[in-house]
Amino acid sequence: MSFRIIYNSICANPGNQGKHYHRMISAIRWQISKRVLRRPGTMRLANGRKFIANPDCVISSALIYADWPEYHELQFLRRRLTQDDFLLDVGANVGHLGLLLSDIVNPRNIAEFEPTPLTFQRLTDNWLANGFATDKLFGVAVGNEDGTIEFPDLTHPGTMNSRSALAGAKKLCNVPIRPLDSYRELWKGKPIGLLKIDVEGFELDVFRGASETLRQDRPRLIMFESLAGQIDPAIEEQLRAADYCVFQLDQTGRFQTGQTNAQNLFATPAEQLSQFKE
Repeated sequence: MSFRIIYNSICANPGNQGKHYHRMISAIRWQISKRVLRRPGTMRLANGRKFIANPDCVISSALIYADWPEYHELQFLRRRLTQDDFLLDVGANVGHLGLLLSDIVNPRNIAEFEPTPLTFQRLTDNWLANGFATDKLFGVAVGNEDGTIEFPDLTHPGTMNSRSALAGAKKLCNVPIRPLDSYRELWKGKPIGLLKIDVEGFELDVFRGASETLRQDRPRLIMFESLAGQIDPAIEEQLRAADYCVFQLDQTGRFQTGQTNAQNLFATPAEQLSQFKE
């Protein structure tokens, strides 16, 4: 346990202003509890949803350190999504983003995709803890083809679950891979408010398998991870071909065009760009 990392995580989150002392106490209690008791416990998220905090789960720690991890992104989304929107979470991990938005978006309109078996089981457990239906949870990888691929069969969920970890994995498993376009019946007749993609470097495959979703269904917002300090040129071309504009949030959470150096980037149809300018 690094107190410096914990301290920086707490102090760097804008949502923790005025709460640093209480957050530090909660963090210390959590660190002691997960080492002594070593068993999961149920916590309440900031929006009232239940979350099963496992001692070996990085996401659990993040939710102890701040009500809203990735504060600016979550607040931006919460201001713009509605109950009628459909939410697609590709690379859902244990389902925390969907849970943190499930008071804004109807939980019946949330589809979660997570290929790693243990992580998918914990995602399912979190859905069941809230009494949500699980028919839109999919233990599959999302890519640009139909088939089966090898994935690390992890013993605890991390934040970097991907095929890139194959070389160091002690155990492998086969999981289905499907293009997002093959699921379009799920949201037929419903507006897609958010398509979130976090697949640790394989975002381009997801975009290539979602060409019809982008062209015909026009997700109002796409949020995708970019770890290179700039947008992947191939992803940029894919979005441009679908007539999408890319933007990011600045350090205060405001809409910003002309730069693509943030870890989380956004895209919106060109015809809807003006509504995001504040």
